[in-house]
Amino acid sequence: MIPNLVEILVRLFWLSAIFIPPYIKAVSHVTGGRFMALMTWGKNLDAADRNVFLVPHRYFEFFYVSGFFFNVLGLLELTLEVGIIPELVSQSEAIFVPLLSLMSPRLAQRIVPFEWDSSQPLLPSVLLQVQLTRRLLESFFLVKNDNSKMHVAHLIFALCYYPALTLSLNIGYSSSTTRAIAVGSVWLFLWASSHQYSCHAILASLRQEGQKYGLPRGDWFELVSSPHYFCEMLIYIAIYVSSGFNILMGLNCVYQLVNFALICTPPTHAWYLKKFDDYPKERRILIPYLY
Repeated sequence: MIPNLVEILVRLFWLSAIFIPPYIKAVSHVTGGRFMALMTWGKNLDAADRNVFLVPHRYFEFFYVSGFFFNVLGLLELTLEVGIIPELVSQSEAIFVPLLSLMSPRLAQRIVPFEWDSSQPLLPSVLLQVQLTRRLLESFFLVKNDNSKMHVAHLIFALCYYPALTLSLNIGYSSSTTRAIAVGSVWLFLWASSHQYSCHAILASLRQEGQKYGLPRGDWFELVSSPHYFCEMLIYIAIYVSSGFNILMGLNCVYQLVNFALICTPPTHAWYLKKFDDYPKERRILIPYLY
């Protein structure tokens, strides 16, 4: 009953994330942009919204910290399910199992002999952990914090986002993937991750002293205005494929497409066009050559 309830709540979270932002945007158009502060931040915030329930954008670090540790717990649960940890501690089972029973009787009952084929559900969770670790390190050592703000509602949603991803992977793994699919998804993940890091580094290099925003050039910035978001979509498509086409992770991919294509990237593209007279007209908004 409880796992079913968790899955229902996760589904509701993704469906709300997919449908509520377009609804808010539609209402904002009718009300003169009154509610768009809920979904925008930084340079895209209107002056009238800059004093309404705003917090520093650097608080996004908490987003990655909470996601990092929550997914570590999810990985621990999965490794217990497939038997990797019990295999490593089999010689101290007399101590390990009673201790685990005190912390989580449900997990203690799942200890099974290790089988490599059964460890396939670990792959998407490991990829997610790699993504979280990289983004956490970037937020500490690469991103240059400024005085940009975001709405507190955005922060609350962000703090729920990665736990929802971890739960989606843990309760929604649907089927085993072939080795070819697994290799392909890992390749796509690494390829998109390298480009996302490169794009983040380009943005960080523009934040020089006395220059708040500059014209980004290089890598996929030559193709679109927000390539880091396009990379994000590819990263989570890779995790979705590696998870055996988990329906919950599929909902996350739909959410990202809706959020990035309709909410996040159009204001940024419009701002670039307005700010820089020499902005390349051939650059698309989000998806190279298409949009």
